[in-house]
Amino acid sequence: MHKKIKINSKISIGEDCPCFVIAEAGVNHDGDLDKAKELIDVAVEAKADAVKFQMFKTNKYASDDAFLANYHKKGRLSKTESIKSLLSRLELKENQIQKLFEYANKKKIFIFSTAFDIQSAKFLFSLGMRLVKIASFSLTNAPLIKYLSSKKFPIIISTGLHTLGEIEKMYELIRKNNNEKIALLQCTSHYPSTAKDANLYFMDTLKKAFNCVVGYSDHTMGINVSLASVAMGAKILEKHFTLQTNSFGVDHDASLSPKEMVSLVSGVREVEASFGTSRKIIPEIEKEIQKVHRPSLVSKTDIFRGQVISKNMLDIKKPGTGISPNDIDWVIGRKVKKNIKKNRLIKKKDLV
Repeated sequence: MHKKIKINSKISIGEDCPCFVIAEAGVNHDGDLDKAKELIDVAVEAKADAVKFQMFKTNKYASDDAFLANYHKKGRLSKTESIKSLLSRLELKENQIQKLFEYANKKKIFIFSTAFDIQSAKFLFSLGMRLVKIASFSLTNAPLIKYLSSKKFPIIISTGLHTLGEIEKMYELIRKNNNEKIALLQCTSHYPSTAKDANLYFMDTLKKAFNCVVGYSDHTMGINVSLASVAMGAKILEKHFTLQTNSFGVDHDASLSPKEMVSLVSGVREVEASFGTSRKIIPEIEKEIQKVHRPSLVSKTDIFRGQVISKNMLDIKKPGTGISPNDIDWVIGRKVKKNIKKNRLIKKKDLV
């Protein structure tokens, strides 16, 4: 299994790589192309690694028996609006998706989209998309997964709503298509979810069970849990964002504001900068403090030339530029070459 996945000549994900931060636009464009372009602008401003949308065809996605989740209800136009009506308002058409890809390329940000059906996937691939995202909702959609994995492109999969056994079954289905470029994201599919439901330790389980790149798709409020996931080893981070968190719709209030998206990306990079190395080192910035604050052996009394140093002549005080107290046994019993005043450093060059 690949612990590092090459997306293109500039982007790799996984071991020894920075966390791949995905600004998830989702359906926060409300079906409006101009809003969707503004979301791309926000992702660029935040310095996210990628911006992602969702492509579905309502009639292929939802049957006449489909119903609303509780979080959908805040985005209904009326109490009687069906989920199919709601989804159709949020659906991006092919010409809109194409314009978004062109706009993102112009803005020099990596763009891709979740595909919820094979027809949508084929269209996305025709635009040059070479990174697949499988939503938690599609984890048991075997025909879709077979088609997506057959393209041999890297695949990022969210694992919300499903058991480890179901994840394993999906994983083996992809492997049977000779695709090993798989990354798995821990995800809690509730909008918004709480920190106590994040279960970030499951990333370790995924890593051990499948020996693959792991990450986190975050639906909590704010950025704290996202930052924690990076500190715990997430190599991919997906987070919803919007133009206005108080806008009418299903996901806006569970998404980051543009300002928060900026804070998230800068926070991720600051967390990564703190990782350092497994070796204990003394960085350059500590070396001045080392001299100031570490202790040294100093004279407790006046010591005269020719005297032999005894323990009661010594004290331990700052600065750290003299003889370490660890070497006190080496100092005791030695003669001094010159007079040393009380409360001054004992220096090796003055001893014989």
